[in-house]
Amino acid sequence: MKRGGATKEEVIRATQELISRNGIRAVRVDEIALTLGISKRTLYEMFADKTDLVEACLIEMERQNNRRLLTSNRRRSGNALQKLFVLMRLYNEALFKVGSRFLADIRQKDHFARHYDASRALWHSQLAAQFGRCIAEGFLLEEIHAEVFADRIMTTLFELRMKQAHPEELHSFCRMILRGAATRRGIEWIDSH
Repeated sequence: MKRGGATKEEVIRATQELISRNGIRAVRVDEIALTLGISKRTLYEMFADKTDLVEACLIEMERQNNRRLLTSNRRRSGNALQKLFVLMRLYNEALFKVGSRFLADIRQKDHFARHYDASRALWHSQLAAQFGRCIAEGFLLEEIHAEVFADRIMTTLFELRMKQAHPEELHSFCRMILRGAATRRGIEWIDSH
């Protein structure tokens, strides 16, 4: 066993890595304790049970995701379409930061579904707002409903990820869909970048 034990943050970080890679259901408390070199008892002194530990991990993942989006929003420069491509790349990266088993577990398990819903709502609001800016700047067709468009693209990207699509396939899909929804100005920008 590890001398002095592990900090709560170390436990959360290690568990986050395990559940991200293997899924929530596949990870056992024994495996977490073994990975950290601590006893199960030490783990249960920090967290009431596995659900409590996973909940702490999901909250930390949400914080990291929010920080990433906030940092990206501050750094993004360029026109609305360029910013949209950056945002969609970030969304795709977020889908690939975790394994498909994790995504299936979080979406289907009632206790953790609120984290899936919160994450989806955050991404949806960011994407819908950016689609709206692209429409206002004349890059996307006026007929497009930003909220609906964001929902459909997110749903399709999520399902492609669940079917083990490659990250480059998701990027190509985004480019193709945006080109199909673009004005002449938007098409010219997409084709030149």
